[in-house]
Amino acid sequence: MSAARYKIGMLTPYSWTVPTSVNRHVQALAERFSALGHQVTVIAPSDDKAALRAARRRVRAVLLGEAPAVFAQDEPSPRYFFAGGTYPVRHNRSLRVIAAPVDLISNIDVLMESEELDLLHLHEPFAPSLGWTALRHAKCPLVATFHANSERLTQYWLTRPIFEHFFASFDAVIATSQAARDTAARTFPGDYRIVRGGVDLGRFRPAESRRPGPLRMLFVGAESRRKGLGVLLRALRYLEEGLPPFTLDVCGADTQEPRFAWVVPPAFARRVRFRGRLSNDALAELYRDADVVCAPSAGGESTGAVLLEAMGSGTAVVATRVPGYDEIVEDGRNGVLVAVRRARTLAQALRPLLLEPGTRERYAREGLRRVQDYSWEHVAGEVAEVYDRVAGKVKRRPVSRPRQKELFADLHVHSHHSADCAVPVADLLARAHELGIDVLAICDHNSAAGGLEGRALASRYGVRVIVGEEVKTAEGELIGLFLEETIPGGMSFAETIAAIRAQEGVVYVPHPFDRLHFVPSRAVLRDNVAGLDVVEVFNSRLAFPAFNETAERFARRYRIAAAAGSDAHVLPGLGTAMTAMDEFAGAGDFVAALAESRIVRRPKSLLYLGSLKFLQTKVDAIGRR
Repeated sequence: MSAARYKIGMLTPYSWTVPTSVNRHVQALAERFSALGHQVTVIAPSDDKAALRAARRRVRAVLLGEAPAVFAQDEPSPRYFFAGGTYPVRHNRSLRVIAAPVDLISNIDVLMESEELDLLHLHEPFAPSLGWTALRHAKCPLVATFHANSERLTQYWLTRPIFEHFFASFDAVIATSQAARDTAARTFPGDYRIVRGGVDLGRFRPAESRRPGPLRMLFVGAESRRKGLGVLLRALRYLEEGLPPFTLDVCGADTQEPRFAWVVPPAFARRVRFRGRLSNDALAELYRDADVVCAPSAGGESTGAVLLEAMGSGTAVVATRVPGYDEIVEDGRNGVLVAVRRARTLAQALRPLLLEPGTRERYAREGLRRVQDYSWEHVAGEVAEVYDRVAGKVKRRPVSRPRQKELFADLHVHSHHSADCAVPVADLLARAHELGIDVLAICDHNSAAGGLEGRALASRYGVRVIVGEEVKTAEGELIGLFLEETIPGGMSFAETIAAIRAQEGVVYVPHPFDRLHFVPSRAVLRDNVAGLDVVEVFNSRLAFPAFNETAERFARRYRIAAAAGSDAHVLPGLGTAMTAMDEFAGAGDFVAALAESRIVRRPKSLLYLGSLKFLQTKVDAIGRR
């Protein structure tokens, strides 16, 4: 595990007042990473009104300037931020996703802005709740974990048009099982790493000695029919004869007894005990006392927490052969797997376990060996590897330096060396001098000729010229600055970056999220982020401000230097977007000079500029012919 220490946000969409398996997963990771010296902030909705009021007071203090951040630097980790109240929305057959109201948007924004997280870990990121807001406001790398496994989960298909581009922005994607990966990958294909859910082996541990009494069977699960309690109770009818006395403890939900008590066979009326929802400590005691744990689920399982807790407690398990469970239980080795919804088959599997102590002990022993791979220490170690890889993409924070001289630079302009521009280089330089522009980066399409010509003429006009080229790669446009020769188009994005580096140039990404240009996909940008030097966060020719805003968030997420360019193709467009930056000495000092830069905007009508470009490049050309 790396020695690096991170500021980590862990977000769950489910109300923190409800102990769902996802929340328990988040809690365990938060505690483990805090113990390792990381600073962890758990972000969740909540139904605790006092906790919500406390969170709102923190947000108000930041907005009023009374506090620099939501949490003080010395507050113990993990911290808990409850962004808003909740209301239930149907999510799948057993879970009710919790969606929070409008006030959470500002709360999340303030948290993300003030805490400066190194990474944000989103659990079930596409559930209709906090994740939707965090995806839009996060200014740090993103890790996503998918937990759900259900063939009927239509949530992903319904949100696919909205979230496909968000999925591409995830720096790492985790699934807690192969089943969960398959569910998510049907809608969002990608490179998933399987990091299974864990179990607290300190709490769920074998008993030192068995408590005297009859054999004990245990069922743990929600009141949903999917968990198979009804099947287990019907199986008892086939276990009435030829077995030693045994009891069945049922726990997990307070509604189980009124819903299922009528299914209990009369012979077991006093031997089936409904215990409702229990604390973790009380549940751990039941696991240790049990001889057999039965999990007859009908499907939709992911982490199989019940099986892991039983194995950690040294208890034999019988489960159904469903995705998720079959990744944990190896039939005949560390447990028994049976067909779904088959009461008689389930009874046949339970009978030898209730009759043969040696068989129970063998399964328990192998299960205890198997569950060691699911300790939270092991799981946290795998998650830490993901964090290290993701954090490695982020550049170091730039070192602030006193500004020597403020230069006004237009870092993306075109000349007549571009097919869609008719402005001579000399006219471009003369106009730049009139406007007080100190630095001009001439970046013609697939040609460095304009920049080379401009550099030769620069001294006549008192304007510093950077030789650039806007290269049309096979995967989107990319600018190289401080070049000496033209880079051919048509190469891959990564190959073009390498070609710019070969000339000791600076890699500059123009209008990265403008869907009206030929731009690289989010996946391409994410995969090549280590090779990017500058991101154009404001381009004055973009029709929709959201494209520039997305570019700004991307640059902040990876701490990439930000700049602006007019993308001028006509003289009136020159200087409509500029970067006010520090003095620099060549390519090696250029990116550092952008550390304290600011964007200067001089807007002009896009319709006017577009019309003028059309007249100069199309109509005038027709007249000349």
